[in-house]
Amino acid sequence: MLLAASTQRTIGFVILAIVFIGGLVYLFFNIRAAKAEVGSEIELAPNRSPALLDEDLEGRRLDIALLANLVMLTIIALALPFYWLGEPGRAEGRNIDTARIFTNRGEELYVEGAQCVNCHGAAGAGGAVTTAITDDAGGFVAQVVWKAPALNTVLSRFSEDEILHTLNFGRNGVMPAWGAGGGGPLTNQQLEEILFYLRSIQIDAATIASEVESGVIERVEDMLVAESDADYAVAIREAEAAQLDATLPVEELDLDCSDPTDAENSLCVDLAAANDALLAARDAGREQLGADAAEWIADAQAVAETARMIAIDDDPSLADAERDDDLRWAALELLATPGAVANQETYLRYGEFLFTNPAAEGTYSCARCHTYGFSFDGAERFTIRANGTTESILPDGYNQGGGFFGPNLTGGSTLDQFGTARSHALFIETGQTIGQPYGRGGSGGNGQMPGFAARTESNTVGPGIANDLETDYPALLNSDQIDAIVAFERNL
Repeated sequence: MLLAASTQRTIGFVILAIVFIGGLVYLFFNIRAAKAEVGSEIELAPNRSPALLDEDLEGRRLDIALLANLVMLTIIALALPFYWLGEPGRAEGRNIDTARIFTNRGEELYVEGAQCVNCHGAAGAGGAVTTAITDDAGGFVAQVVWKAPALNTVLSRFSEDEILHTLNFGRNGVMPAWGAGGGGPLTNQQLEEILFYLRSIQIDAATIASEVESGVIERVEDMLVAESDADYAVAIREAEAAQLDATLPVEELDLDCSDPTDAENSLCVDLAAANDALLAARDAGREQLGADAAEWIADAQAVAETARMIAIDDDPSLADAERDDDLRWAALELLATPGAVANQETYLRYGEFLFTNPAAEGTYSCARCHTYGFSFDGAERFTIRANGTTESILPDGYNQGGGFFGPNLTGGSTLDQFGTARSHALFIETGQTIGQPYGRGGSGGNGQMPGFAARTESNTVGPGIANDLETDYPALLNSDQIDAIVAFERNL
């Protein structure tokens, strides 16, 4: 179609050039044939030629004129159908060209104009930005590194209208308002251009699944290192303690051990040795740690299968293929009910690791919105340069699910909001829709609770977009992963 559009356009330009050049030739010879104006006479002005007689006009001259008209009509009769045949190709080519132009402009805004890349990373892979944390009274607490989520999955999480809302008005007090509607510097068209670019960088289902799995494995390995009695875990813990002991005096003296001058300091030498020992301990235990993590995850996932078997024992009809959804919901109610399934603690911990998934700067996690401090590692030890002390903002750890940008999920609040585990899971799958209430008492908001299941965009924004265009985007979490999160949240 593009080739057809290009050929028809070329023919059109040739015809246009012929007509234009012919017009110039006509004007040239007409001007040369004209005589200078010398005045007006009653009879016949000297600068005018006598009119031709009818017998002269209706002879050869008329035949030439009629033949010329016939030629022009023939050209038009043949050219118009060919032009019409190329119209679909021209329309498609226009849309493709518009998408290309808007995507390129959006990338320029992302990288250089609005500089979204500074927070969200190259190609929207996720990043970080330095920002200040304040207390309830607005007083300075610390300068932290805030994790900005990946945008290469944003169309799996939000509708385009919801994305434009966030671009317009900002989010969480950290992302500023960029659109004119929220007092920002960008026009509506520029926001749409950013949206075109975001469409072009979305990753596929296999990549998403790999990132989610890598984050869960990281959490499980951290747990095994912290809690396992295996020799490799003990060795890693001892190396980590030694590395911390070597780090503290370096930080207290504000030494820069990457500086050749400070590197001669004995404290820098001790820190380098401790770092090397920690790396060696991790390398030595890597293979066994990976195998133990895979086994732990398999055990956790097996709990869900146990719940399905119990549900089928209670109602054998749930084994029918057409009742797969009913089986899922019956098993989920068991998984979310304390003490209903053996080894449930392992399953709930698996749900917690999905809830706190660190992959892609927390893009796939719930804690990013529902746990204060998660987005800037508030429970980790770091240096607060404002007063030179080394401590954590949250020395007692996270209040997991205690609420921050998103509502509090602890103390049975999810049970109050969602009467069944099924309704709870469906909400996580679809997310909040702008203006629509959810659960028993959730108000209709701005749609900033994402959905984690696959979604279809049916209201695509921007010029050159067909009214009936629908685009499918892959799920961030599968149904088994969502069910584990639901069970964890209902037991907070």
